[in-house]
Amino acid sequence: MSFYHIVKSLNFKQLFSLFVWFLKHPLYTIATIEATVNTFQISQKKFPNIHGRNNKANAFRHAFWNLLIAKKCAMFSGNITSILSWTKKITDWHEEFAPNDALAKAMDLHNNQVGREMYVQFANTTVDEMAATIETELDRAVKISAISQIAQYSGKMVYIED
Repeated sequence: MSFYHIVKSLNFKQLFSLFVWFLKHPLYTIATIEATVNTFQISQKKFPNIHGRNNKANAFRHAFWNLLIAKKCAMFSGNITSILSWTKKITDWHEEFAPNDALAKAMDLHNNQVGREMYVQFANTTVDEMAATIETELDRAVKISAISQIAQYSGKMVYIED
């Protein structure tokens, strides 16, 4: 789903909450939009037309999205706690309105967390290096079939479909 389609699918309450966040954190919001667009472009380049499924490409996209939001927000703040809190807040918000079943939502939330954890390790690397690192980590990603399995794979990306 493109950024335009995501915004178009929002209801008034969701749009209003985004507007309020923008007023409170305009630079973080702009950084988040830029990171979202870049994430879609890079995911499409690396995984043409398959990163929207519940597969390893989707795991890459979610982890990379969180890592990139944090990296872009770091241009405006050196407070890592604030940056990671914003990144979690905005990506958790996205998962609340995204039309996913419970397992897919849990997978996305988990992979978002993996991306935020990776940011702490790789904050000083380039975007290309970050993407390459996450792509390499896909070799360690674990296929799951139940929400209860996710907790045992802390630090590893998870996916549902091949």
